[in-house]
Amino acid sequence: MAHAQAVPTITLPGITIKPYATDQLDVGGFANASPARPGTGARGARMRNGVRMNIHKQVEIGAIWDFGPAPGGQMRLFEGQVSYVGLKHFVFTAGIFKPSFGLESMQAQGDTVFIERSSISTITRNLATGIERQAVQAETYGRRYHFAISATAGTAGPGENGNQRGMAFRLVGLPVRTGALLVHLGLSGEWVFRPASAGNASPALTLSDVPEMNTGTDAKYLNTGRIAAGSAGALGLEAAVAWRRLFFQGEAYDIVVNGRAGQADSRRLDFHGWYGQLAYTVNGRGRQWKGRTASFSSPTCDRRQTMLCNGYGVLEVAARYSQADLRSGPVQGGNQQIGALGVNWWPTDIIRMSVQYEYGQVHGGREPEHFHGIMSLFQVKF
Repeated sequence: MAHAQAVPTITLPGITIKPYATDQLDVGGFANASPARPGTGARGARMRNGVRMNIHKQVEIGAIWDFGPAPGGQMRLFEGQVSYVGLKHFVFTAGIFKPSFGLESMQAQGDTVFIERSSISTITRNLATGIERQAVQAETYGRRYHFAISATAGTAGPGENGNQRGMAFRLVGLPVRTGALLVHLGLSGEWVFRPASAGNASPALTLSDVPEMNTGTDAKYLNTGRIAAGSAGALGLEAAVAWRRLFFQGEAYDIVVNGRAGQADSRRLDFHGWYGQLAYTVNGRGRQWKGRTASFSSPTCDRRQTMLCNGYGVLEVAARYSQADLRSGPVQGGNQQIGALGVNWWPTDIIRMSVQYEYGQVHGGREPEHFHGIMSLFQVKF
């Protein structure tokens, strides 16, 4: 039994077994909203636990169960995948996992700058990629590049329908990578050529999201409702700049939904959105690029310390602005704009505490809204 920092790793002849955990407690609510919203909510937003194994440096296996959200959520398989990694710079994966798509989507949930991803990132990745996706994928990566292509089906879990069929790709490069400066540029695309259908119902999809914080008591203000669709897709650009302790990240996406041929309304619908965020590591080492996922890690201690880095822990401050517009033709899903401020603190390498404030408004749609929200996070991740 070896010990990597505070987390035990089991080492057997030719086999390494690492426990995995991302357990989050969210507490927060809307200090002011119109129309009024329920008060403070608390929930175990994510309770993902399991193991990841490496066998003879040839095969990787992930088995992770999601026990959340709690209360009220349905437990389900979060990850059940097998990867062949025996060919240098290549990975081939099959099973239930998160295919490569988009920068914020590929950041592990516990590594994102804010407690929840931007709405446009969540909406686009849920078309054909995102978590718990049944898929096969081939990828190649190195110190300055990442390319992945995948064929996807539906998502796993109770009540989910696996008869959707789609595909996705992601291409990322680092035109600049020096000791102090890193520039990340990328392009992602996905296409659903057979939307899911339940029973004898026509194929359809819904685009929706909570307002970038989820207390378990609020509704999805952004919501197109059910759209009869023959196909759908998204294309997006991503960019990031890391300079010493300063970090910028942004993405922009266009979404297309094509109606079913032969129906009374078979027009094409176009939606779009973007976000930009800035973070600064006050104490510790800034966010680092990871070639395997072409994304960025959380800040870490700049010394060999796992507790209270430099006496008070790793500290990061951040700001974000985002927009997601789900209005097109007869579909009025709302136009959401949110500004957010956040503070993240890691007293140890596996514990994170965050506080986030946001002001947002939703124009049009079924439920016009403006709100002030505050959310806190306590997280254990390894």
